[in-house]
Amino acid sequence: MALALSAGLCVSASSAGVLGGSAQGPGGEAAAGSAVAAAESRSAAAPADRPPQPPASESDEPRPAETELGPVFMLTVGGKLYDDLWVVLGTAAPAGRNPAFPKDVEIDARQTWRCVTCHGWDYRGGEGETSRRIPGANFPSLRALDGENPADVAERIRDAHGLFLVGAVPDLAIDLLAGFLTGGQIDEADFFDERGRSLGEPEVGRDIFEGACINCHQLDGRRFLHGEHGDRSSLGWVVRNRPEQALHKIMNGVPGAEMLALRFMDYWQIADLLAYLQVLDPKER
Repeated sequence: MALALSAGLCVSASSAGVLGGSAQGPGGEAAAGSAVAAAESRSAAAPADRPPQPPASESDEPRPAETELGPVFMLTVGGKLYDDLWVVLGTAAPAGRNPAFPKDVEIDARQTWRCVTCHGWDYRGGEGETSRRIPGANFPSLRALDGENPADVAERIRDAHGLFLVGAVPDLAIDLLAGFLTGGQIDEADFFDERGRSLGEPEVGRDIFEGACINCHQLDGRRFLHGEHGDRSSLGWVVRNRPEQALHKIMNGVPGAEMLALRFMDYWQIADLLAYLQVLDPKER
């Protein structure tokens, strides 16, 4: 299935897309190449010995590569919607507290309208890391949705949250979110041991950090962090203390920030990057 990009989502290098296909698996096979790389290759100058192409007529249909984005990129948009759909949509969250959120939990009202607040950075709800942030909360796990039909899950989202989402969230956003939940969830066990330590090699991860991250986050990883409540301004601290959060944002990007989403990379490369980040800025405990 493929959905053409439409209005209703903030389109930028960090949030845009269409839905279809599956993500990289533990073996590291990518479902599709980078849409950004494809666009860059199309814009490159043709070799001198290549015959000039005739101008396109007004009746020519656009090629699919020019009207659709690849499945890996679409999953990153769904991941950002899961993180904070209101930032991706470019609109304010509904006023007040989500009526479905437990009344006995003290929390900023806006946070009650984010998927991740209830279901967690590991998608396991009360069974996972959410229990560390909100002790005793009995939020459902979403892990069983992995591999289900995206259209069915989209309808379940509309049925479960219809009173809250009607008129506020476009169908495309719900479809992208459903695509992420059914084809983009990440198992933290592929990256971390039971103590939250990365399974990768920090020496290898340093090259990835210096190639993909250092321009913004700088040598010590303390610059341009769009963190969560309670985070310290240190990538090293975040990955050591909140590994599931770091993994989700590294794979999918950060809503509202021009951060590179690394889902297109092999899983072992992500593990290496995480391993390097966990030894970065060791003063921040």
